[in-house]
Amino acid sequence: MSDASDFKTKTKRYRSGWLSFFQDWMILFLFIALFVICFFADSRFRTTTNIMNVLRQASFVAIISLGQFFVILTGRMDMSISATIGMVSIFFAGFVVKLGMPVWTAILLVTMISAFVGVINGILVIKGNVPSFIATLVVMNIVRGFIFIYSGGLPISGLPEAFNFMGSGYIGVVPFPVIMLFIVALILYVITTYTAMGRSFFAIGGNIEASKLSGINVDRIGIIAFVFCGILVAIGALGLTSRTLAGNVTLGDALLFDVMTIVVLGGTSLTGGRGRVFGVVIAALFIQVISNVMVLQGINTYWQWVVKGLILMTVVLVDSNAKRD
Repeated sequence: MSDASDFKTKTKRYRSGWLSFFQDWMILFLFIALFVICFFADSRFRTTTNIMNVLRQASFVAIISLGQFFVILTGRMDMSISATIGMVSIFFAGFVVKLGMPVWTAILLVTMISAFVGVINGILVIKGNVPSFIATLVVMNIVRGFIFIYSGGLPISGLPEAFNFMGSGYIGVVPFPVIMLFIVALILYVITTYTAMGRSFFAIGGNIEASKLSGINVDRIGIIAFVFCGILVAIGALGLTSRTLAGNVTLGDALLFDVMTIVVLGGTSLTGGRGRVFGVVIAALFIQVISNVMVLQGINTYWQWVVKGLILMTVVLVDSNAKRD
């Protein structure tokens, strides 16, 4: 009886291990399957130009999603990222075009401003005990109000041509945005895997009370998550702005839903404590491949919204049922 019991216990443990592995890397299997199908089904998809275009378009959205990843990892969310993207874009263009500020100085300044928005979000949520959804939604409206007052809702064009390299340049045959994404993802992987601070994000999202008892400064780590989000949103917003060489207050309006879909699809639990940096990157590529194929097939843009909505709904349902089990 003891041997039979041990066998059942081991079998259950191995089955649970394989199931956990599949859930963690489900997006990788889905992406490989989708890519192979599209590669052989549509000759236009498998051209080098198109594949590089997919990689380039996914890169900055992936970087922004990695910012949201840190916040969700702690069991919260940042609804202000769409307004923050517009703020970074329009302020950067204003600083460079209207004030004549050097590009690198303007980049540093708008990144600091975006990080400050993260600090405000963090203080409201952590110190003020305001639910993150409400706090960041309020900040979103305040930021949006300021940037519309500043710009009158009009784009600011005339950025230097050299700045276009950030969003559209190549190093060899590889788009520069892809190289940026790889560097950012690698740095964040090292932080989350090999540093005490990185592991603290997971701990807080998993069990905040246990984290306090273990000596983690949960308030500081929680605010840092929002600051990371602000910095990464700034990088992504600057990259998106560089493609058109114009600042636009509405640049991020359509990205919040995509970012949330990417983060959750990448294996990050909405309740926090579970997620992977490269899962988010792969999810961004997955969503971009879907969009690219639908464009190649001449499918209406509105259907992309429907498909992305169904994907998010399915992933959330799977995640919720997995926790219940």
